[in-house]
Order: sequence, then structure tokens, then C-alpha cells
Amino acid sequence: MGKVLFIGVDLGGTNIKAGSVSDQGKVLKEMSISTEADKGQAHVLGRIIQVIQDVAEGSEIGGVGIGIPGQINVERGICYFAPNLPGWKDVSVTPVIKKKLGCPVVLDNDANVAALGEFAYGAGQGSQHLLMVTLGTGVGGGLVLNGRIFRGFRDLAGEFGHITVDCNGHTCSCGRKGCIEEYASIRGIVRMVREALDAGVESSLRGVEKLTPREIYHDAVNGDTLAIEAFQRAGDYLGIALADVANLLNIERVVVGGGIANAGNFILEAARARVQKDALPEAAESVEIVKAQLGNSAGLVGAAYLARSID
Repeated sequence: MGKVLFIGVDLGGTNIKAGSVSDQGKVLKEMSISTEADKGQAHVLGRIIQVIQDVAEGSEIGGVGIGIPGQINVERGICYFAPNLPGWKDVSVTPVIKKKLGCPVVLDNDANVAALGEFAYGAGQGSQHLLMVTLGTGVGGGLVLNGRIFRGFRDLAGEFGHITVDCNGHTCSCGRKGCIEEYASIRGIVRMVREALDAGVESSLRGVEKLTPREIYHDAVNGDTLAIEAFQRAGDYLGIALADVANLLNIERVVVGGGIANAGNFILEAARARVQKDALPEAAESVEIVKAQLGNSAGLVGAAYLARSID
């Protein structure tokens, strides 16, 4: 008998990544294909099946875990809504793939599986109460409590990006005002820099045609005050939200990932300082804020880990 594989799938609006992952969290083989989301639900499900089969190469599949950026019913294996996948409402994912592949399949939110990956094999190792925060185009979150993903009553827990940090602040894409996503995401940081430049603040970023976090980080490293302050302000807002989480859940470790996390201590030090200032002393002392370790592989690795835990 050949080797039994556990495969993780990371479904995105542009690409589908799949990989076989060892029980030590090492990606053994990884493949990526275009999602072709505009061709509809059935086509995308077929693409998922195709890339899983390509990774397996005829080997026995012990289980498949799938992370999707959307609202999920884990028990039924249904995606209620995925904003980056046109027409994805009430899509039956797990039953379709399980029937085709003949192996156990489990579905979860992409932030949850990323949190699970860091918990099991990355910066969360050794902790039992963890919050994974992803800072990118948006701000996501996944909770691991008592060593298990915490999904809440309707599998909606972990929406860290929509914690309010300024009730009179900018309007978020969700329609509410002052969500952390408006201050610690790519668009939030770029907006803060543009607002400062429009107000006449001197900076080496003035005249840059297309502002990006990479450009802002480059100038921050080179000592530009505005660039440094933009990241620090984002970190400060992040800390406001994290202090609330620390008080509520007595989190042991916060793992910060996503592209913006590459700004490192410009953001993290400001977040740590705010948590120490705002959280209750015992909660502040308990929590450690660290950078993620698995990078873009966190979702894939976490999904495979989830597949290994299928009852």
C-alpha cells in the first residue's frame, strides 16, 4: 500500500493552492492553478477536485481540509457567502468533493485554518489560547482556544477585522464606522499616508506615484518620519483591539501575519505598547505578540492539519 496523504487546500479568488503535508507540518508537494471563479460554482469545485487529484498522483488520500475566505457552516460543509468568489452563496462544498474523491473532507474559514497552521507548526507552538491576526487587503482573525478552533454559535467567530477602534472613524466596507480593518490594512495605511501628504506633511514619499506598503516600509527603514508614524499608528490601533481581546479571553499569544506584518516592529512594538497601556495588568502580562512564521503556507498547512483531525 502506498503512502496515505493528507491534503490542504487554500481557495482564493485568483488561485487555488493544494499541497500534501506531513505530520510535522512540512509541505511535501504543492501545486497552484487559477480559480476561474467567473465560470461559476460547479467549475470552481471541479478545479478544486482537479488540483487535489494532481497533488495525490494516485496515492490514497486520508483526508482533505479546505480553507475558504467566506462564511462557512463547518458541520454541513456549506459556504454561505464568499465575497471574492462571484455567485458563491449557499454552495455545498464538502458533500460534492467527498462524493467525488471518496475520502473525508472538512471545510473551514481561511483565517481559521491559518490560525490552526501557526498553532500547530508555526509561531503559536506551545500555546493553547491563540489569536491569529492577518493584516493584508483586509484584516482577518482566527481563534484557537483550549487547543481547538473556536467558531462560535454559527461558525462566525474570529471577525477581528470588524472590532471598532474609533466609533467616529472611517466607514468600513462592512458599512460600519471605525473598524480596525480601516486602520491596519493595506488601504488603511496607504490612506493615512495620503491624508498626511495632502495636509502638507513633508516626506520622502511625496511624489511617489503609486503608494504601496512596500514603498512605505522602504522609506520607514530609511528614517522617513511619516512612513514610520503610519505603521506605528496602525500598530496603535491594532493594540486597542488586541487589548479588548486580551481582557475578554485572556489570550496567551497573538500571532500577526499577512503582508503588512512584514513591517515588523514598526507595527508590533506600537501594538505591544498599547496593549500594556490599555489591557488589565494581568491580561497584559499574559499575552505575547509575535510575528507569524509560516507565511503564505499557513492556510495550506492548517487545512491539512484540520484534515488529520476529522473524526
